[in-house]
Formats: sequence, C-alpha cells, structure tokens
Amino acid sequence: MTLHPLEETFARLSASHPEYSHWLLTQTDAREGWLSATDLVAEGSSSLFYLLNLASSRYKANDLRPAATLWFGHVVYGVAGASIACFMVEQRVPDLSATHLRFLFGADGEMEHIAWIGRFFAASSSDSAAAHPDCIVLPERDALREYLRGQLIALFAPLIVLLSTYAAISQASLWALAADYLAYAFAAVGSLMGNSVLGIEESRAFAAVKSPLSTKRGFVAVEHLGQVEYLLERTSCCRYYQVKNGAYCHSCPGRPMKERIALVKQNMERYITGTT
Repeated sequence: MTLHPLEETFARLSASHPEYSHWLLTQTDAREGWLSATDLVAEGSSSLFYLLNLASSRYKANDLRPAATLWFGHVVYGVAGASIACFMVEQRVPDLSATHLRFLFGADGEMEHIAWIGRFFAASSSDSAAAHPDCIVLPERDALREYLRGQLIALFAPLIVLLSTYAAISQASLWALAADYLAYAFAAVGSLMGNSVLGIEESRAFAAVKSPLSTKRGFVAVEHLGQVEYLLERTSCCRYYQVKNGAYCHSCPGRPMKERIALVKQNMERYITGTT
C-alpha cells in the first residue's frame, strides 16, 4: 500500500532515529487517554489542570508554577522537535492545527506520545509530492520556515493563555520559554543530522523575523579542546531549581555567563576524554 507523503516523512524520520519514534506517530493506537490539543484548552475542560496537578505531584513543588513551566517546556520541545525535523530533514512542514494533533500523557502528567493525524502539509514546488492534493506549495525554504512559525504560534497561543491563568505566570514568560525550547530543538535536530552549524543557522533565521517565538539573545560559541559547542543564552527560566532536589540548569539565566560557559567546557571535556 502506498503511504501518504507525510506518513513517508515520519516513517523515514522514525527509521533514522527510533529513539524519537514516540513523537512521530501518524495515528493513535488502542491505548486510552489520547487528547487533542483542542481538548487541552476547550472551555470547561479540566484536562490541562488535571495534568498540571499530576506534574506538580511528581516534582513535589510548593506551587503550580514550576510544574507548569517544566510541563509546558517538554510539550513545546516534543512538538517543535518533530516538526522542525520534518522541515530541516525533509523540507516539509506537517499539519500543526490543534484539532489534528493528539497527545498521550503518562501517569505523571508528562507527554509521552504525539500522533500527527492531519494530512495537509507544506512543501516547496520542487518536492516530489508537490502535486499531491494535500500539499500546500510554497516557493522556497524561507516561506516554509515562515509557515512553520505561524502554525506553532497558533498552536501555542491558547495554551499559553490558559497556563498563565492557572499557574499565575505571565504570558510573556511562557512565550520566552517556548522560544528558548524551540532554539534547543533546532540545535538538537542539526546535531542529529551531523550538522550542528545548520541547526544554529536555522534557529537564527527563525528568530530573525520578530514574533512571540523569537529568542532575545541567541547562541554563544564555546571553543574548548579544539571543538566548538553552542550555548543558548537563555532569557527564560524553567524553574527546575524550585522543585524538590532540583537545581539551576547548566544554561540557566540565573547563573553568571562565565559559570555557564565553564559548565559547557566541563561537559565537552568529559565527552571528548570519555570520563564521567
């Protein structure tokens, strides 16, 4: 049976990196509990509040804010990582409409699986599937990136409004968090492709067009032992230090930049020398 072009894309990505296949499903399975992105923000729905309370119990935080930022960051990273991989590897952008995204959450409230059930996708005119009836043909890579940005903003906007209300976090802080996680996703996809520089370049191109998902500062190149790693100069905080047994992340804006760079160099040294 011939696969839909978008199913082919996700199948190729899953085959290349099976460790991420749980974020690259094209249909839901028999397990109970699948929620659409629309379900999370529907008027009168208690799904989001329920998931945040599960996450709060897991993290043993004193209030809902750390659980909300960590939960949201993980959702953003999963959705962004999968859609950015489609864009960077296949030069296709999947359907990110809230009605066509399905999530399966674990007993701790954390997102475990994503199913992309929509079949519309964007691609360039040179794509082999450009003539497919479900394809939105765009002229170039920049236009695909712009289309991706617009879909992500539309997806995250209602979720951010509701999270802000539930957890008493400003919407600006949540957009900054989303922007930083997107930058991480670009860098991670580039690294998986064996081209870290491409990931950084795409992240910078994404942020160059001013939007709620634009990072404010970008990446710092850290050179050590003949290698280069890129440190995201974050402006957002995931509040991990506020959970039980938590700490400041290595890239936390609460750390002085010199300390963040030193931690990156320590990790590089461990990786290069094979020490723990």
